[in-house]
Amino acid sequence: MGRSISCSLSSSLIFLLPYIFLFSVNLFGTNLRANHDTNELIQKVCDFSNVQEFCYKIFENDPRTQWATTKFNLEDITIQLVYSNYTKIARKVLTITSYETNSEFRRIYRSCLHHYILLRSDLENLVHALRFQGDLDQAAQNASSHILACMNYFTQYSNIPNPFAHDNTNLVYFFELIRNIYLTPLQS
Repeated sequence: MGRSISCSLSSSLIFLLPYIFLFSVNLFGTNLRANHDTNELIQKVCDFSNVQEFCYKIFENDPRTQWATTKFNLEDITIQLVYSNYTKIARKVLTITSYETNSEFRRIYRSCLHHYILLRSDLENLVHALRFQGDLDQAAQNASSHILACMNYFTQYSNIPNPFAHDNTNLVYFFELIRNIYLTPLQS
């Protein structure tokens, strides 16, 4: 009796193998088409962007983009990345400001810290605009205004070292990328 069960199980598996093979080939083809569509989407968005190199770098280094098939997906990924970067940079700004002993430097660093604190609510507005199909262009411009204000302090006081220069530039690029994705003429 045990032998007949294993024989019928084996014959059932042999019968199902062609279907399993066809199903797996179909899934593989679907993945290839999705990756092709994603690569095409990223190329269109990045080519449209005025921060092309940054755009390609960001999307090539994030594994989530392989599943992005719409502008909404790319906007969502970019907003998550900017929020993650913001958190790290804000912590850095707070730390540098807290340990600065030069009162003139500390005053400028505090001003930047103030703008980083204000930026948090604008990042939440970006998420809200994305979720409820609001104006991401305006929301990104509002958010970037805080970073530009911080950058402006170091332009006015060029004798003060800017430990946030690279970080500020990256955040401005992120906001510009969000605007560019939003404005790219594609289906959402």
